[in-house]
Amino acid sequence: GTTDVLLAVNFAMFALYPMLSSVLHRVAKAGNSERVALFSLAGAFIAFGIAVFQVVVQHLARAEGYGSNPIPSATVALFLGFFALLGVIVVRSVWRYVFLLGPIAGVATVFLGGSRGPLLAVPALVVVALFALPFRRAVSIGVVVVLATIAGTAFALKPAALGRIEQLPNIMGQLLSGQEVDRNIDRSANIRYRILEGSLAAFRDSPWLGYGWYMKVPAVKERLKEPVGFGDPRVAHLHSDILNLGVSAGIVGLIAYLTVLLAPIVSAVRSPRDSQYRGRLFLAFSLSAGYLCCGAVNLLFGFEFMTTMYVCFAAIFIGYCRDAADLAA
Repeated sequence: GTTDVLLAVNFAMFALYPMLSSVLHRVAKAGNSERVALFSLAGAFIAFGIAVFQVVVQHLARAEGYGSNPIPSATVALFLGFFALLGVIVVRSVWRYVFLLGPIAGVATVFLGGSRGPLLAVPALVVVALFALPFRRAVSIGVVVVLATIAGTAFALKPAALGRIEQLPNIMGQLLSGQEVDRNIDRSANIRYRILEGSLAAFRDSPWLGYGWYMKVPAVKERLKEPVGFGDPRVAHLHSDILNLGVSAGIVGLIAYLTVLLAPIVSAVRSPRDSQYRGRLFLAFSLSAGYLCCGAVNLLFGFEFMTTMYVCFAAIFIGYCRDAADLAA
């Protein structure tokens, strides 16, 4: 009935993209990418500062931001940190190396938030950065190896210091072996695994158009081997963009999801080959890769905040980060 019509408002930001992009086209000029890099770096530092304050001063178990919770606040902090690497590409002075602090601040915020989902995006974001940054591949790979070695050593010496992230190796090991995640090891991962099983069963029963956004949770609920506390179905979700869109809209929904993820990349590739072209490509690939990986285990599209962030980031990267204004847009 009217429920899906009302919930469709959660996706309304996509309809505003043409207007937002058109406005930003009009103020496009050389140097805009430097501004975006600076704001991204500032955002990553602010997020890290808030996280440190909440954990060290307020003694919260997990940094959660304000008016938010640990998952979206950590996710956006991570994205901003990697977007700040744009400064390494577009800034020509020695100050370019300051922007390397962006990913460090972003990843540190994720750890302070105890959020494991955003960490899935780190390898993809690192790969994008390795191909985009103007460093020799050997140097870039060497830095990644050193950082990975430091992180691995720290985990081996004191895994409890990582909090909830400590259980990731055990969880991944059980998933790769085809086992259900042991609830005694991690209750949250166990619930997500059971939701995955129920979602696959629901998708098989209605693969083309699904059950609708409102009915996706009830459809999965009735196929679970044991109950999961979803709560109010009007706000409940399946903890994954792929599952949410696959169950609610079937193959059609998954095609729409893929189209949305590819749109910034296609727009960047087809944009003018000006001085900011390389930076646009880096930002577009980072945005899409980040949302794909983080959305694999969390709700991003359909959650108003994260949907709005995606559309605004895309409009800024594609419309604003270019050399010449498009007064006809």
